[in-house]
Amino acid sequence: MGQIDCSEVRKVFGVPVERYGLSYIVWQNGLTGLLVTGGDGSGICQNRLIGTKGIIEVGVPKGPALRVLSEGKEWVVPNLSDITPPHNATVLSVLDLIDALKTGREPELSGRKALQATELIFATYESARRRARIYLPLDIEDSPLLSMLESGVVGPEKRTS
Repeated sequence: MGQIDCSEVRKVFGVPVERYGLSYIVWQNGLTGLLVTGGDGSGICQNRLIGTKGIIEVGVPKGPALRVLSEGKEWVVPNLSDITPPHNATVLSVLDLIDALKTGREPELSGRKALQATELIFATYESARRRARIYLPLDIEDSPLLSMLESGVVGPEKRTS
């Protein structure tokens, strides 16, 4: 189930996206997660995944790039310096792809994983549109977000003078 806020126009790579999002996810194995996106600089991180056994936060303002809270433990800030070139995710993704080709494993940024992530995003939009729980795989042919923006169901409020 999901909900979005599109009260201001925002684009990523030229495509309209929500300003804030909330996604409640239940996996086939019964684990649950709550994904909250769209930090506003007030101390809330850009992305927060709340799971059955812990929390992951990404992009904490004036804080770490990533921190993890596991059940019954304190916050841990992983040392990413050995695996992540500073400010260069493109280089890291290419290096991972090369390693994956050499070892035969699936790359971290594989097409299959990208499709799964995109389906979760579209499921959140579809849930906001239908105001209902959504089951995967999706059976829609349009972009729920673009359709809602075009019809005026979501989007910046129009003010009259």
